[in-house]
Amino acid sequence: MISKLKKNICSIIAFALIVLLLAVIAFIGLDSEAFGLFFKQTCIAVRGYVGSLCCLFLLILVILAVSKYGKIKLGGKDAKPEYSNFSWFSCLFMAGMGIGIMFYCQESLFHLHSNPYVGWVYGSPESIAYSLTLYDWTFNAWGLYAMLGLIIAYFHFNKGRELKISSIFPIRFSYVLRRAIDIVMALGIVAGLCTSLGLGVAQLCGGFKYVFHVNANPYILMMGICLIATWSVNSGLKKGVKWLSNSSTILVGILVLLVILFAYLTHSVTNYGSYIGKGLVTFFGNYVFYNDYFNTKSDDWAASWAVFYQMWYAAWAAFVSVFVAKISKGRSIREFILGVLILPSLVTMLWFGVYGTIGTEIKDLIFPAMQNDITTSLFIFIENITTSHFAYLFMSAVVLVTICLFFITSSDSSSFVVATLLTPDKEAWTIGKVSWSMTQCFCAMVLFACGGLALVQMASVILGVIVITIIFAGMCYFLYTLNKSNN
Repeated sequence: MISKLKKNICSIIAFALIVLLLAVIAFIGLDSEAFGLFFKQTCIAVRGYVGSLCCLFLLILVILAVSKYGKIKLGGKDAKPEYSNFSWFSCLFMAGMGIGIMFYCQESLFHLHSNPYVGWVYGSPESIAYSLTLYDWTFNAWGLYAMLGLIIAYFHFNKGRELKISSIFPIRFSYVLRRAIDIVMALGIVAGLCTSLGLGVAQLCGGFKYVFHVNANPYILMMGICLIATWSVNSGLKKGVKWLSNSSTILVGILVLLVILFAYLTHSVTNYGSYIGKGLVTFFGNYVFYNDYFNTKSDDWAASWAVFYQMWYAAWAAFVSVFVAKISKGRSIREFILGVLILPSLVTMLWFGVYGTIGTEIKDLIFPAMQNDITTSLFIFIENITTSHFAYLFMSAVVLVTICLFFITSSDSSSFVVATLLTPDKEAWTIGKVSWSMTQCFCAMVLFACGGLALVQMASVILGVIVITIIFAGMCYFLYTLNKSNN
């Protein structure tokens, strides 16, 4: 049992950091224009640093997967996986992507109409647009999740440390410093999640209004979904969270198949392979070998897209990595890297490839809607590819249910992680999981009401620079420990 003194220290640090967070939010609200300029300049200043570290993380992960260390099991040589392969993948994929792939499924159209690369890098406008989407949603994101998740899982299952981000550093580190790291990460998780929940609710409201002509109350939607999320996290990872994640993955598969079917019937679209193949060639040719996506001539574009996404994922990694580590006992390091880095990236490539192929065919119908109200663009897309009004209503209903499930899985898994980081004991208390689930809902409602979601998103992105630095430091100590323990 942790001493009362240490618990008091945790409380003092948490209170001080919450006050600091409120002060930052107040500054953002009082002078949002100045903060926006500060955010842009920060993105431009760190883009080389961020890009180099992300490439390094990917390289180290590949080396670990093919080396002798790939055979090491998380939890020891006799450890067995606690989840089936499908459930394990479903849980980690829904935590890592979730609402984002629904809200931004037509991102390729933005890049098709406006990006600084056409004419000076390899590839057609369509392949460049798709490759930029891959840059935003595949290896860069999952590389961060996989690296930090692997480090946390190794120290937790193989070295007996707590399931906390601070556990990736030597035990001799100051207790106050380690607790401060966990609390800062937890507050960043709450800020990032509020943004994602806001996006999900906005898309739900847009869908209900466009498809069913119903003006849904966003606050009632938030409260109802958060109540389900609270039940889910309280029921445990092996019950509610697993069941909801499995259901979400199945619905994603159904949506991909329906889109392919309807697009073939209505627009005779069959060039999925060509679109995806050319995009992949452009992606690897321009990014992996030349890293042109960080050396763009447009600072505004880099700040708005490339670096912005990278730092947002870094902030999000604080949540996803702890959750992925928790469910990965019994997996080998090689299996972990394949399951957390490679497979989710391939699924994401397929998702955006299918939607991008069809989107380019009917871009004149969709892009004006995206510029006017992005929350309805997915439903306008469905309306233009379905063969009947019934098919349109059915597919729209599936999309709305899927968004709700994404909303719930993000909320319940993040509540578990925040409670784990802020609880002095090794396991998160039930009251902690429930209270943080409701707290996140309340914060999201307040920010949604005052229009502060975008600003909080920018604040959480700046936290990403700190997280990337922590991952790099933890990686160095992890590689040293791994080599020392196995030689």
